[in-house]
Amino acid sequence: MLTIALRRIEFDGRHGATAVERRTTRKFEVDLELDVEVAAAERSDRLADTLDYSRVAEVVVGVGAGEPHHLLESLARTMVDAVATRFPAAQGLRLALRKLNPPSCPGHPAYAEVRLSQGRP
Repeated sequence: MLTIALRRIEFDGRHGATAVERRTTRKFEVDLELDVEVAAAERSDRLADTLDYSRVAEVVVGVGAGEPHHLLESLARTMVDAVATRFPAAQGLRLALRKLNPPSCPGHPAYAEVRLSQGRP
């Protein structure tokens, strides 16, 4: 089993609990890990024998830049479901979704984050 990790996938989205947040785009980041069995690729050195991580990133960015969500939890679930559907070879998925500089949050944190796992622990 091999883990493919993508860190700090960036996109602009219109996600937020209030209409004011959804009116303009905000910066988001995603970290994603996928557990895959790609023993053939380890020996063949062929992209066709593995999971193409650039296509995975396209799915994440497409969801993130798409339909607005009120909650990070809902957006994270939509992303995980989209990746799992498009790439069924992934036996485990772990996703961390961050909203950078969340507005109206006391203490001005650098980001708010949710984490979601599916499949193998």
